[in-house]
Amino acid sequence: TSGVHKDDIQFLLDGFNFKSIASQGQRKSLLFALKLSEYDWIKNIKGFAPLLLLDDIFEKLDEDRIQHLLGWVCKEAGAQVFISDTNPERLKNMFEKFNISPQIFLLK
Repeated sequence: TSGVHKDDIQFLLDGFNFKSIASQGQRKSLLFALKLSEYDWIKNIKGFAPLLLLDDIFEKLDEDRIQHLLGWVCKEAGAQVFISDTNPERLKNMFEKFNISPQIFLLK
């Protein structure tokens, strides 16, 4: 009945509740921004980068947002990342755009 899973943070944009005016992609982008700022904070405090676990990140993001996210995570941050996706071809194509050769494991 209580705890962090019950906490609700409200974000406002021009005085309006972000959750009610933003698209699903915009809401997911905000969530990633919060998670990536947490990643930076942990990296700065601990002195080394934590692992990033990104589960089904492409579901509600357009290609531009996906490219920005992967560009930051894989190129700028140099993070070690575990990514799950329901479409392995899409993930492979994204990595090819960044000239990244990941280890890919297909689970069926």
